[in-house]
Amino acid sequence: INMTDWIDDILGDEECSMWQIGFIEQLMQTSAVGREYDNINFNDLTYNEAEKIIKDLRENDWPRDPKDQYQEMFKRGVFK
Repeated sequence: INMTDWIDDILGDEECSMWQIGFIEQLMQTSAVGREYDNINFNDLTYNEAEKIIKDLRENDWPRDPKDQYQEMFKRGVFK
């Protein structure tokens, strides 16, 4: 049994939280896939759906600061 199954059952139908909405809006500004979520309806978004969107946005996020961009490129092995 997966230990997170019970929390997924509880939060599955919960509305997304205000911090999730704010985090999604913030990440949409810098993420390469941000445009995919331009027409998202936050009123219909569940907690779990918001978590999946946040994960997608974070995986495709690109920092604005050039120093952070360099560090991200280094982590991804661009300079090997």
